[in-house]
Amino acid sequence: MKKFLFISILSLLLVIMAACGPKDVTSSGSDSETSSKQKVSNQATVLTVKDMAGRTVKFAKKPERIITLTNSDMGIVYALGGTVIGRQTMDASGVEPSAALKATEVGNTHDLNLEKIASLTPDVIIASSEQNLKDVPALEGIGAQVILTGANSIADIKKQEAILAQLLGKDATNLEQEIDTKVAAINEKQKGKAVRALLILGAPGSNYAALPSSLSGDILEKAGGINVAKDFKGVENFPQYASLNIEKIVESDPEVIFLMIHGGDEKETELAFQKEMKQNDAWNSTTAVKNNNIVVLPADLFGTNPGIRITKALDYMANELNQVTK
Repeated sequence: MKKFLFISILSLLLVIMAACGPKDVTSSGSDSETSSKQKVSNQATVLTVKDMAGRTVKFAKKPERIITLTNSDMGIVYALGGTVIGRQTMDASGVEPSAALKATEVGNTHDLNLEKIASLTPDVIIASSEQNLKDVPALEGIGAQVILTGANSIADIKKQEAILAQLLGKDATNLEQEIDTKVAAINEKQKGKAVRALLILGAPGSNYAALPSSLSGDILEKAGGINVAKDFKGVENFPQYASLNIEKIVESDPEVIFLMIHGGDEKETELAFQKEMKQNDAWNSTTAVKNNNIVVLPADLFGTNPGIRITKALDYMANELNQVTK
């Protein structure tokens, strides 16, 4: 009995000593393996991109299978010498460049076809920072990385080009210089001209004035226009646009009113807007309405981010402003 008790106590002491003592070779080897895996993981990151939503995205290999959910991103990718395997769903006549027509349609920024996207096994999906931030977990869930872009200014478009160039391993210098050259040329041409203008975003049931902090507002100013709504307060959750203040608009007396139509029947929205302008005494007192200077801007250049076609948007706006001063 004493011998059994002695052996039991001795066994217990040995267990305690083993627990308190240094780790064995097996444990030490496990720690080394974990450290090694971490090093390999770090070495495996071949590309790190900070997108326009402020997200840091790491790639273990150069992305080759690319899906774009906006026309602006798709245009930039092709302008940089890349291609896409998937693109936003839209009428074929609006697809630029035509080489992108063969890419599979995968829905658009507000209506994603996740099943179709997954079937293409993309390396990266380039989406809208404004509309698709909420979709990132679902898109990453199919095994792809996500880069978010967007633009509220011409400078943002240049940043967008730079980010996509980094993603593709290309150089965006030429694209950025094209924008700078166009802006400089327009500024030189528009010297001494100042046209008071109001930019209205028209949608079924609501109209907003575009502020200088919006992309269209920035284009207006870069093209030589004076935004009469520049001091308006942006609406909540839509800070680049403001509610229409008729009293202030009449006081500032715009010489031209630009209308950007978003959603619904474009012609119907345009006609309703024109009718309201001409029948309302306040609107009808402005120089723009008196002279019938109400211009509907093309949706592909102003309804959304035009991407590499920003130079065309600048030319269009400058030409319309010049028509007022003739």
